Amino acid sequence: MPEKYQLACEHARSGVLTEAERLFQELAKAEQGRGLSLVLNNLGAVKAALGDSHAASQFFEEALTVTAGYEPSVQNLNFLAQLSGRNAENEHAQNHSSARRIAIVSLLFNWPSTGGGTVHTKELAQFLVLAGYDVHQFYATYQDWGIGVVSDDLPYLATPLVFDANTWDEEKIRARFKTAVDRFSPDAVIVTDSWNTKPLLAEAVQDYPYYIRLAALECICPLNNVRLLTGGQHQLLQCPQNQLADADACHQCVISNLRRSGQLHQLERQLAGFDKADYGARLRVAFAKAEGALVVNPQIAELVRSYTRSVHVLPSGFDVNRFPASLAEPAVARPRKRILFAGLTSEFIKGFSVLLQAGEQLWKQRQDFEIWATADPVGQINEFTRFVGWQSQESLPALISECDILVFPTLAQEALGRTAVEAMGCGRPVIASRLGGLPFVVEERVTGLLCNPADPTDLAEKCQQLLDAPELCHQMGKAGRAKFLNEYTWELILQNYFELFGPPVEACQKLTSKN
Repeated sequence: MPEKYQLACEHARSGVLTEAERLFQELAKAEQGRGLSLVLNNLGAVKAALGDSHAASQFFEEALTVTAGYEPSVQNLNFLAQLSGRNAENEHAQNHSSARRIAIVSLLFNWPSTGGGTVHTKELAQFLVLAGYDVHQFYATYQDWGIGVVSDDLPYLATPLVFDANTWDEEKIRARFKTAVDRFSPDAVIVTDSWNTKPLLAEAVQDYPYYIRLAALECICPLNNVRLLTGGQHQLLQCPQNQLADADACHQCVISNLRRSGQLHQLERQLAGFDKADYGARLRVAFAKAEGALVVNPQIAELVRSYTRSVHVLPSGFDVNRFPASLAEPAVARPRKRILFAGLTSEFIKGFSVLLQAGEQLWKQRQDFEIWATADPVGQINEFTRFVGWQSQESLPALISECDILVFPTLAQEALGRTAVEAMGCGRPVIASRLGGLPFVVEERVTGLLCNPADPTDLAEKCQQLLDAPELCHQMGKAGRAKFLNEYTWELILQNYFELFGPPVEACQKLTSKN
């Protein structure tokens, strides 16, 4: 290393930057430990000299993943942050058209993802950028947990903060996020995709106005985000507790029901310091210091209203271009009407087993229907149920349009129920559990019907009502489509973000054309 390293440094000092970069790249392939951090740091310095501050930051970040707290890279990142701030001030002074800067920080982000909260994060960033904001997402990557896996390009600026077993702890995560956000110097921060680790991320960004985004009952229910418990003989219990109101009661609940909590929930609680005596206080401080909470439905709003400065009910937005008017045409007449279940059939709380039981009851009375479910392998699984394969975000609307009714028989307190909204976008009536945020999405006898959760007989009766009333289905589909266009498109949802952050200084671009 010494000769090649000295030569690379000499080229860098002499301004022969491309040759210095080439030599440092070769050295990086052979080094490890602090030697690798040294080379990566120098690569970052060369990139900065070449005017590529984004690539420079990535090399400095990578050096920190190899050697935690590597001081030269910390200093360089701080310098870039200061330089970025000065440049932003100068640019604003010279040109008042610069956009407002929004940082989004995420600990449990993957893309692509089937999780509604993660889909919201990606689309929120995407549509804020289209509206004229300067958006930068920072997300953790930790291989041991399988988080931060981004295999598709994100249509906005996003920086992975890479961690390993030596750097995956509260103090280092907090410091890394703080350094990264400081470098961007945002006007506001949204804390999202973080479950019980929200206090950790809130502490990292507390120098900025920040908002806590709740995509579910996270922070309210530390066990599973949906306040669902199982009693004797598999009885389902909807828990009334709120961790913000009584952290001790929720802590005891987690201890008593630990085996009912998924592996990732257990790991993230441990990382968050959930078992420490001060966790409840830290959580309440995180909410108290926030500018406000961004929640999906009025029920969650009431649960957090007393603990933060302001609460804003902001449902997830939907890209209207995914739902052209052609998909909302009335369902074609067919001998067997199609009842669609669009969710994970293997996930108990989604309620597919309840729909199967309802189907068995219906089949004894009539054979003019078929249940379609988004599962593999494709094919018939019984006389009235067919698996049609898992669907991407792009393909799902067309599948919904091929069906007559969408059923959302969840057993848990879903915050929104994305597929219920998507069905309305396709002009299809919805039958959903009278639970969580679904009664706020599905208007009883207007856009669909509500059924008792975990009650196959009631679900069968609701299906029967719609199977017998094609004109009612058509009316509900039209009402659902109107509600979708009037309440759930990103074009409309973004107006609320303009009120929070102030409109971007540049004129907003036209996001969509209505269908």
